[in-house]
Amino acid sequence: MRILFVITSIPFAKDYGTVTNLLKRLSGRGHRVSIFLTGNGVYYLIRPDAAALKDYTEKIYYCSHAAHQRGVEGHVSWAESSSTYNLSKMMEDFDRVIVFN
Repeated sequence: MRILFVITSIPFAKDYGTVTNLLKRLSGRGHRVSIFLTGNGVYYLIRPDAAALKDYTEKIYYCSHAAHQRGVEGHVSWAESSSTYNLSKMMEDFDRVIVFN
């Protein structure tokens, strides 16, 4: 099953632990999980241990506009710049979409 996590909450909240635990369990069961960071979720890009999420995901995207608005514009090798328009197009490619807000 292909699953998309859309994350709009900051990575310094309780959701971070939930996200990492779910990623580990879902990928361990053979599910293909991707992440889209938008809104305050782009702060995952500056959390030092967030790069480890790539080990459990198929792909990690972030909204470049949201990153620009929040001053989080440095390029990271583990996430791909995208847009909420692309998010709306890619959602149909997933069996499930889970939003963390």
